[in-house]
Amino acid sequence: MYLTFGVLLTTGIGWLLLDWLVRVPGDFGPEHHPAEHWLLLFHGVVAYAFLIVAGTIIPAHLLPGWKIGRNLKSGVSLAAAFLLLTGTALGLYYLTGDASRSWVSIVHWSIGIAALPVLLVHALKGRRLT
Repeated sequence: MYLTFGVLLTTGIGWLLLDWLVRVPGDFGPEHHPAEHWLLLFHGVVAYAFLIVAGTIIPAHLLPGWKIGRNLKSGVSLAAAFLLLTGTALGLYYLTGDASRSWVSIVHWSIGIAALPVLLVHALKGRRLT
C-alpha cells in the first residue's frame, strides 16, 4: 500500500510540477515536456496496482477495523479519498470538455496530495493502538 501510494504521489506531483512550471522549445513555440506523458502513463499503470492492493486490504484490514471500531475517522477519510481519486481518475480519462477536465484535475490532485497526511495519521495512530 505504502509503495504504490508513494509512487502515485511522486508521479502525480512530478507531472503537476512539469505541467505548471516547465516548457520546452518546439517547432511552434513552447510545448509541454515530453516526460509529462510518461509520468501520466506510469501513474495510470501504478494506479491499477494500487486498486488491487486496496482491494486486498478490504477483508484483511478494513472490515476487521470497522467491526472493532478502531481508527475509524482516519480510515473512513482515507477510504473516501481513495474512492474519490478513483472516480476523478475515471473522469479525467473519459471527460473530453476542457472545462470539466480542468476542475476534475484540480479535485483529483488536491485529494491525492491531501491523502498523504491522512494516510500518515492513520498509520501512526494504528501503530500506537497496537
